[in-house]
Amino acid sequence: MADISFWDFRGTLTGVVYVPAAGLSSILGPQSAQFSILLQNALVLGWFAAFMVPQFVSYWKPLTPQLRWTAALLVWIVTVGFAPYALVDLYPVIGFVCALYLLRSDRLLLILFAGILSGFALNLRPAFLVAAVLVALVSVVWKRWKGVFYALGVVIGLLPQLVVNVSLSGVWTLWPPLQSSLVALQAGYASYIVRYDTLLGAAVPQQFYCSPAMASQLFGTTLPTSTGQLSATFLGNMPNSVIFSLQKIASSLQWPLSTPYSIPAPGLDELFSLTMTAITVIGLLALLRLAITSRGKWTSTVWQNWAGLGVVILSAIVTLVGAATESRFALQLVLIGVVGCLTLPMVSVRQAWARGRWWIVAAVILVMVVTFFGYKGLSHPAAPGDATQATCAVLLDAR
Repeated sequence: MADISFWDFRGTLTGVVYVPAAGLSSILGPQSAQFSILLQNALVLGWFAAFMVPQFVSYWKPLTPQLRWTAALLVWIVTVGFAPYALVDLYPVIGFVCALYLLRSDRLLLILFAGILSGFALNLRPAFLVAAVLVALVSVVWKRWKGVFYALGVVIGLLPQLVVNVSLSGVWTLWPPLQSSLVALQAGYASYIVRYDTLLGAAVPQQFYCSPAMASQLFGTTLPTSTGQLSATFLGNMPNSVIFSLQKIASSLQWPLSTPYSIPAPGLDELFSLTMTAITVIGLLALLRLAITSRGKWTSTVWQNWAGLGVVILSAIVTLVGAATESRFALQLVLIGVVGCLTLPMVSVRQAWARGRWWIVAAVILVMVVTFFGYKGLSHPAAPGDATQATCAVLLDAR
């Protein structure tokens, strides 16, 4: 009965991702489980870092050994903490990056496969819903009737969920039957919680960071239970909700060294979070600069590529604002930052300053601003455990 309850909440493919590691562990013995997980993740991440990411970036600059080594280093910095754990965060992001790469082609089979990968990503992480819908719209606009094959692929990728739903619960849906309850829980927390961390090894592993201003403003009201209600809550509580949203985005980049979990490491945590913020901000600015400087050479295919990347960035930001995020939820945005950093020319500091000094100044200022908002967002930690509106609102007086 417990298994049925689990699958009512979680995507079917959650149980498939680590089948290779489980198979190896069954051969080597249960004591090898941790090793098997680490080996699988290392192989997948190695392929992604040394092949897929450089191949993705090769659309903008030549594919060279230097590019591969730099990509491997940056992806390692960002994802090394995920490798020892049987989490599914890595796989939907990798799947969606591969889908965007395949969508550069006009071949129907590759477009269909891109949709299937996106459907798999959506099943593992419902947060990819916005991205899948927006990319489907972009595909239809630029690829015309061929773009429909992407949407068809998404549906095909979700069919395993339908099979499980019908066989276990008799429900004909493409998503877990009780997923709406998770959405309701997330929407409620997202209205006043900046970020949530899991403290590894702690007696009480839940650590919430509050927005006392939003908690006080919403105190006594009914919390939102849907994305629409959450949007209405944000619109009805401006300008506090604007500051709150900026804090949520910025704090999601303040990664502790132990991300995806949290094991406090004073000093190193601050340095690592600054590194993540810098990679993301500089990467996004690099993509913006590249888009602006190459605008006069845009063909229909170029428009499609930039639009697809743009809607994925937008969906990542919307997801961070619309949920009580953990730091690992920003992985999609950080990896896009890695892609942006890799598009930068490999030149000396003097040459870089001569070519784009104002962009460098803007990047430094923006990194400082984002770091500031992230720091402010994490400046009101609740006591370990659940954090209600009441406990968060009390923190307003402690500022």
